[in-house]
Amino acid sequence: MGLPMSIIEFIRDRARFYNCPVCGRSLKGCDIQVLSHEEERFHLQVTCAQCQVTFMVVLAIAGGAVEEIENVDAAEVVDSAPAREPISVDEILDLHLYLKNFQGTLRELIHQPDHSR
Repeated sequence: MGLPMSIIEFIRDRARFYNCPVCGRSLKGCDIQVLSHEEERFHLQVTCAQCQVTFMVVLAIAGGAVEEIENVDAAEVVDSAPAREPISVDEILDLHLYLKNFQGTLRELIHQPDHSR
């Protein structure tokens, strides 16, 4: 098929941001097989690492992005990412409690002043 490995690696890396449609857990570590691709459209077979369900995904990458992904230096990506502390369990619980009591629209939620500073 002649598919560049960097595209496969990119898709595998990004899988962690998506959840399995069956068990709802992160697709990090899932098995991905490219069934076919034409230009910038990929037909993928994805197997969840958690529940082992297999499903098909059609992934369309915007024009020119495939070449950009192939040309990005991995060290460049790591260097440009800001160093941040992982989200703590306490922060998640605080957010859960805040959202549980929040009355309003998503727009109002997004425009709330930041009282943590």
